[in-house]
Amino acid sequence: CEITNATIVDPRGRYRGTIVISGQKVAGILEEPSGNAARTIDAEGLVALPGMVDQHVHFMDPGDNAREDFIRGSSAAAVGGVTTVVEHTHSNPVLTAEELREKREYLKDRSVIDFGLMAHVFPDTIKHVPDLWEDGVAIFKAFTCTTHGVPGLLPDDLLHLFRSLFEAGARGLVHCEDEFITEDNEERLHAALRKDYGVIPEWRSTEAELVAVNTVALLARLTGANITVAHASQPEVIDLVRRERELGAALSIESCPQYFYIDSDEVREHGPTRKFTPPARDAPAGELMWKRLARGQIDLISTDHAPSTLDQKFASDIWGCPFGLPGVETTLTLLLDAVAEGKLTLQRLVQTYSETPARLLGM
Repeated sequence: CEITNATIVDPRGRYRGTIVISGQKVAGILEEPSGNAARTIDAEGLVALPGMVDQHVHFMDPGDNAREDFIRGSSAAAVGGVTTVVEHTHSNPVLTAEELREKREYLKDRSVIDFGLMAHVFPDTIKHVPDLWEDGVAIFKAFTCTTHGVPGLLPDDLLHLFRSLFEAGARGLVHCEDEFITEDNEERLHAALRKDYGVIPEWRSTEAELVAVNTVALLARLTGANITVAHASQPEVIDLVRRERELGAALSIESCPQYFYIDSDEVREHGPTRKFTPPARDAPAGELMWKRLARGQIDLISTDHAPSTLDQKFASDIWGCPFGLPGVETTLTLLLDAVAEGKLTLQRLVQTYSETPARLLGM
């Protein structure tokens, strides 16, 4: 099959060409049609983008998949132009090579797109990193604070983990919020009997994220580990990471659409349906993040896709309702809107939501 007359976009620019497809894979790009294709599709006037690569999704499967299962999650991704995801679920974390093999077997006929699997790292499971990497884990996920029932890693644990990642040649994705600051904020807000929606940005504060990022970025430089800071919510995170990267750290910065489109006033108004962490920040953080994205200072876009039903979101108070937003079906559309509005170029969109995550994943 050949797709002819398309305007092809990659991170370096736009050009016209013919896309050759063989065995369900792109086999090459030609300047002109070959003339011997079994099928030809004329894409005159259309733009051809590569499939998007979302390295950070939660499909809740296996486990309690009342929120979503892998079939529906991967179908939503396909509708949204995402052809590869890397998935992990907090309710059934992969911690050992045996659990990875079991999950891979379970999912062998439950996805309509390509996928990789992430492993969680708990303080007492760092020892499993070499075996998991050897067995095909795509990324290792660590938390710096206890969240979603997943225990946080303090700096000594992070140091051990990063050394292990470096020795294995593996890559880590780190959720950065400081354990002690978030815990202190929670205790103070509970003592004040606070249940208003404003507890979210005060509990998961800007300081908590920045302190954790500072530690993670420094340890990444000291160990040489390949680390991505997950879901950066504010420009100051980018500044901290860039400082250590300029000193030689192998760091990259991930952000998500919610940090461009939502601000803390929306969180205070809508509460459960805007509850994710780190939370959206005070305006004008979103506009500043758009500028950082356009300048190339944010390396990749992911969704941190984690849906809930409305009943689940409103089943308890703001403390007990689940974190997370859907996003894998809508993110490309949002970014294309941003291109139309002049906030970024198509080349940057392709670079951050396809080329860079694919390269970091070794695809």
